[in-house]
Amino acid sequence: MKTKRWLGCLVALLSGFATMAAGQAQERTVARLFWQDDDTQQLKWGDLRLGGSDWSLDQQTLTDFPTLDAQEQGLVQMVEDAGLLLVGVRDQADGNFGSGWVAVETGAVEEPHGDHSHWRIQHSPRVLMHRIDDQQGNPAHLYKYGAQLVLANDRKNGFTITTAEQLRAAKTANEATNFYAGGNGHITLAVVGDTVAYSTWIAPAGPEAGRVDVVGIGNHDGKGYSISCPTGTLHGATTNQGKVFFAPADGVCWVVADRTVDADPASVEVHTISLGTDTEGKPLRTGAFANFREHVLFVSGKGNDAKLCSLNAAKAEPTLHELPLPIGETTSLTTPIPLRTRSGKRVALIFNEDREAAENDQLLVIDLDPNSDGDLSDAKLWKTVAIGRNQIAPGHKGHHDLAVLPNARFAVLSNPGDATLSLLSLSDFEIVTTLNVGGNPGRLIAVGE
Repeated sequence: MKTKRWLGCLVALLSGFATMAAGQAQERTVARLFWQDDDTQQLKWGDLRLGGSDWSLDQQTLTDFPTLDAQEQGLVQMVEDAGLLLVGVRDQADGNFGSGWVAVETGAVEEPHGDHSHWRIQHSPRVLMHRIDDQQGNPAHLYKYGAQLVLANDRKNGFTITTAEQLRAAKTANEATNFYAGGNGHITLAVVGDTVAYSTWIAPAGPEAGRVDVVGIGNHDGKGYSISCPTGTLHGATTNQGKVFFAPADGVCWVVADRTVDADPASVEVHTISLGTDTEGKPLRTGAFANFREHVLFVSGKGNDAKLCSLNAAKAEPTLHELPLPIGETTSLTTPIPLRTRSGKRVALIFNEDREAAENDQLLVIDLDPNSDGDLSDAKLWKTVAIGRNQIAPGHKGHHDLAVLPNARFAVLSNPGDATLSLLSLSDFEIVTTLNVGGNPGRLIAVGE
């Protein structure tokens, strides 16, 4: 009798262990997330895991990340390439307190498989190297063009270019980057291949208004000249299909990229595309671009004048397509985040943020190409998603951000005012779950599986 009872207990115990093991086996890492906490100016990370239908995030702080003075310094834009994350650091003293960059190994490693490869999360993230001092020019903008990672050194009137390969091979921070002079003030950049960079001047008026420095890089180092847009306050640049686009005070300008950096500046034709005027007769502009295949996307206007714009850069003369997106007087649209879903749907995601009533924040889902003919002239607002709150503050802080997960089935968006991250399905564009992470989560990057 005792033996039977003992055997029954043993079977029950083993069954319990088997059930637990099965449950644990079902849990898997979907992606590794990195996000900035604007309250502490720390870089947080965690593995996003799925077990059955339950999502979890094992939030952690990157312990070897340089300690910043949250009152004097802040994290700015960050980009990722080949499993390496580059994060910009800016200060409140024109770069004299301490600014620069931090390179982080994400722990995601590429595994080649013949004609394709997979990314696997194999180890914890760690800081590869960093450079934060009073000589880095107080960067605000950080770009990725191909394999090149480009940092705008505003107060040094120039920019820094590096790659994941160069950072990993360097023995010192001095060897890890290459500096080029060009641009001024609050610099925005477009880099074409490894041949030429276009670096803007922010001057609103005077002889330097509208100036763009054309700077030879790589084998063309030392070559260069300047061109001018008709209006100043340049903020925004990108390249697509051999053309370079700029965002001045009036409309959009573009030029054909000079890959040899040999053109006579006087012969360079600067084209201008008007975006119209607002209700007060003021020219409309944009402040940043996003590329989606051969299309350049951006938003323009406020209130009833707000709209999504697109230019087909593959055309000899890019034509403007506009989708009106009238919004409230206290709200503003963020730069579009374009993507293609696993089902082939081409969409752009745009945050509509209310600076006075953050509980009204929305994510706009734009169907860029309803008839799938490659032309975006039929773009339409497809869906509006209620999201958490922003916490907008000076210095580009407190805005929502979004990162598409590597499997392209989901995206994660940050809600700074709620201290949460929300998981968004990219099939029906509904919020799947929301995870509390504390602090003030802002910019996001996803890597891995």
